Order: sequence, then structure tokens, then C-alpha cells
Amino acid sequence: MRAVVLAAGTGSRLGEITKARTKGMVPVRGKKLIDYLLEFFEHDFFDEIIIVGGFCYEDLREHINSHGYKKVRVIENKDYLKGNIYTLITALREFSGDSFLITNVDHIYPGIMFQKMKQSMRAITAMCDFDRSLGDDDMKVKLAEDGKKVDAISKKLSDFDCGYIGMTYVDASMESLYRDTINEVIEKYGEKAVVENILQVLSEKDGGVPVICDLSGFGWYEVDTEEDLMRAEKGLENDLNFR
Repeated sequence: MRAVVLAAGTGSRLGEITKARTKGMVPVRGKKLIDYLLEFFEHDFFDEIIIVGGFCYEDLREHINSHGYKKVRVIENKDYLKGNIYTLITALREFSGDSFLITNVDHIYPGIMFQKMKQSMRAITAMCDFDRSLGDDDMKVKLAEDGKKVDAISKKLSDFDCGYIGMTYVDASMESLYRDTINEVIEKYGEKAVVENILQVLSEKDGGVPVICDLSGFGWYEVDTEEDLMRAEKGLENDLNFR
């Protein structure tokens, strides 16, 4: 079982904050985003945690290596200016025949969420919640009639049921299908393809492969803009799930 952390982007929407550092190195209440994520993971649950950097790669690598983690490895995506699907591809070249969890670096999740999540990992599972008010920049999910399978996923959906929270699990039994679908996505969307496009193309196949895990009720924070950063700083101050 692997974890794949997508941490290569420039974080341009954070403005001056990420002018000379990658998003994973942005501090929130004195702790860097990548450190929140590595604390969220149960390291014993994984055989390896692969972090893929790109922009300001050396700083990220040196910071992580300074902690002396036994199961964490940092690699570089030199094509980080393309869509983040290329960051995922960089990680997938490092292993085969194994299950993996994909996650973004700019989300702060409470540890208690991991307990429920790991019990729901099967096939191809998109982690979602139903308790947020979703805006234009949020990834939205429309479910099939069974309320479990992903029918569509996009920021542009006007009819949707829940929101994607930035994590996908792929079981070893589905690995080949998932990897093959990446090629279809790049052919369809080009260099701007993103990881969520894979779920969309998979949902269009017969049988509707992706299902969701409902992680409502825990609360989490995304740090994509300066406003998000201020919201996270304020929210974490009194959030009991992070005490």
C-alpha cells in the first residue's frame, strides 16, 4: 500500500506567499502544509509514502528529509507546469502491482478522518462529503441512482450531490484499469489534464467503477488562496479535531 502526495504545483493563487516556495511549504499556524498531511497519515498503514515535488523542489525535499521519516520518499516532477496528472504519473512510475491512496498537499485533514476512511477503501474510491456549501472552484460530484457510484465529477457541474475532498483510493485489483485510463484522459484533455479527470472517464465506462466514501462531519481545510489560508488559521484555532 502506497500513499502518493501531489505537491509539485506553483500555488500561484496564494500570490506572494508562494512566490519563492511551493505550496506544501506554506505555514498555517506555524506548521507547514506538508507536515499536517504527514501527521494525518498513519505511517504504519503504508509501505511507502511518495511525495512528488516540482516547483522549489529542493526546499521541499530538504525539509522532509530533515525529519528522518523511514517510509517517506521525495521525488521530482520536472513537468510540474503541466496538469497535475503528470505529477501522478511521476509517482506511478515508481511502483506497480500495489494499492495506493492519492492526495493533494494543500488540504488539512483531522486524524480521526483517517480511521473511517481506511475502513472504506475498496475498488476505486473517491473521498467526498455532503456538508459543505460548494463554490465555483470546488470539485463537485453527481452520484448515480444508487447513491454510491460516481456519475460525474467536475467543478462546472450545476447539478451535484456532494463534494470531492481531494483523495482517491485505488485498489491493486483496479490498478491496471486506472493506469490505462490515464492515457485516455491525456488523449482527451491534453497537457492540462488533472487527476480528477481520471474519475470522470472511469465513470463513463460500463459499470461505473468509482464509488464514494462519505466523510461528512469531520471538517477539513483547503489552502488554495489567501482567503483559504486566513480561514484555516482561524478555524484551526478552536477546532477540537486538531487538538
